[in-house]
Amino acid sequence: MKKSFLVASLVACSLGASAQNEDYKHVVSVQSGVSLFSFFRGNITGSTQSSDTTVAFSSGRASTTPQINLAYDYGINHWFSVGGAVSFNKSLLQLNDVVYKKNENLGDVTLGVSRLTIGARALFHYGNANRLDMYSGVRLGIGIWGVSGSSSAVDGKMDEIFKEAGGGGLWRGIIGNKVGAGFAMPQVQVIVFGLRGYVTERIGLNGELGFGSPYFASVGINYRIGGL
Repeated sequence: MKKSFLVASLVACSLGASAQNEDYKHVVSVQSGVSLFSFFRGNITGSTQSSDTTVAFSSGRASTTPQINLAYDYGINHWFSVGGAVSFNKSLLQLNDVVYKKNENLGDVTLGVSRLTIGARALFHYGNANRLDMYSGVRLGIGIWGVSGSSSAVDGKMDEIFKEAGGGGLWRGIIGNKVGAGFAMPQVQVIVFGLRGYVTERIGLNGELGFGSPYFASVGINYRIGGL
């Protein structure tokens, strides 16, 4: 009797998972995530020029916009889905009263670094129920980086300015030394665990944990649509 009940329960769960992906093949998600950019924020102590530096400034501040992610997933069957995603975030470094090599007054300087990530992703769904969807997967894409500056006067000086403001080697490598510089590079993300919980038949909340680019963790909302 117990065995029969267990088998019936497993069959019911399987049918529930199948019905969910067959009835709602399309899922659109909007998320905000945590990335390397997220830690680039806060006030920066002023710097006095010395024999070891070429840049001085009175004060500064770093800020970062939230990581925004828009994704679409299409359910192939109750186990697998494929889709695409676009992510964007931007960081700003604002320094006041910047002086270069003691005699060149650059004034207030703002440097910006942005990243647009476009990719495709494939998900494996498990443990599904009518209003619960758990999944893991992988996302492959390309990241397009851009650098902006408040003035062309910082051309050729950006690496030194960013170093004096406390920027690490990774960030300095990304920024380069020219306003308007930019490049593209491959982006890989492994989604270790994702969860969607629906509060209505179509609208739900979601969260993801992963490693790689463009984010390590995210939360958001999603909307599922029936077969079109």
